[in-house]
Amino acid sequence: MLEIDEMVMNACNKYLKSICGDVLEQRKGPNYEIIVEDCMLTVNKFIAEGRKVDYIFGDLTDIPISETACGELWEFMITILDSAFKILKPDGKFMTHGNGATSSESLKLYEQELVKLNPPVQYTKSKAFVPSFFEDWIFYHIAFKNDNDNGDA
Repeated sequence: MLEIDEMVMNACNKYLKSICGDVLEQRKGPNYEIIVEDCMLTVNKFIAEGRKVDYIFGDLTDIPISETACGELWEFMITILDSAFKILKPDGKFMTHGNGATSSESLKLYEQELVKLNPPVQYTKSKAFVPSFFEDWIFYHIAFKNDNDNGDA
């Protein structure tokens, strides 16, 4: 797990102990490691080392709300996607949140960017009501496209 903010880790360790157990105190075990630094530093290091991961839970960026998929925010998001898929194992999964379901145009732009990724990916999406946003939110499950798949699921 990559987290940029040590204060977040300490707060989670203190207030979410029933969920986190002692993993935030240990930071490393036989099947996990928690790294506190800018995720792009670690991702770029993993790319250089050829390291691969099974799962990526992306919570770094929101889909920009704009008329076109261009500009600094979109470039950052596309960089994140490109980099993430460079460290994902062939059978790995990338899961992330989208936007509120009412932001249909931005979600459509995001999906158009997904189909441009190389190697190709496929995705499914689900919707869940998020009480703190008082809105249905869209979540994506993205994986490399299998040779016998024809598109998004």
